[in-house]
Amino acid sequence: MPKLILVKHSEPAVDLELPPSKWILSDRGKHRAGLLADYLAMRGIGALHSSDEIKTVQTAEIVGETIGLPVNAVHDLREHERDGTPIVDAEDWRSTVIESIRNQNEHIYGSEAVGTARMRFGAAVERLMETAGADQTVAVIAHGTVISTFVAELLDTDPVPIWESLGLPGLIEIEWPRPSKILMQLNFE
Repeated sequence: MPKLILVKHSEPAVDLELPPSKWILSDRGKHRAGLLADYLAMRGIGALHSSDEIKTVQTAEIVGETIGLPVNAVHDLREHERDGTPIVDAEDWRSTVIESIRNQNEHIYGSEAVGTARMRFGAAVERLMETAGADQTVAVIAHGTVISTFVAELLDTDPVPIWESLGLPGLIEIEWPRPSKILMQLNFE
C-alpha cells in the first residue's frame, strides 16, 4: 500500500509588503528544510510534489537535492487563497484561520472558502497518487490549512489540532488510499 507524506513548508521570511504566496524561506527555514531533507532521505521517497508557492518550492528543492528527485510543482496544491487579505496581528490571524477551518463552507477569510481549498487540494493529491506505485512513498510539500483539513476529512476528525500541531516544517504520514490513522507526525525545529 502506498504511503503519503504531507509536509507543511519550512519557515518563511514574513514580509508584510508581499502576499504570503510570494514569501521566501528564512535562513532558519532553509536550515530546517535541510533537517527535513535528511529525514526524508531515509524514507525512500519515490516521488516529490509541491505547491507552486515560492516557500514550498524552495522547501521541496532543498529536499529534492538531498534525495535526488526532481520537484513537480502543482498549482492545485497551493494554500487556501488569502493573498488579498492583510495580516494585521498574529493572534487575530490565528483566530481567523481557526474560525475559517471550523466553518469550512463559509467564506470568512481570503478569496475562497477553506472547504473549497480542501476539495481542490484533495483532488490534486488523488490525481498524483493514482500514478504512485503499489509500495511507493510519495511526499507532497504544501501548506498547513489544506493539509490539516484534508487529513481531518479523511480521518473524520477535528482539523484544528492538526493545524495547530504542524511545525515549519512539519509532516504527517498516512497510508493511501484508505487511511485509518496518522502513522507518523514530526516537526523539524
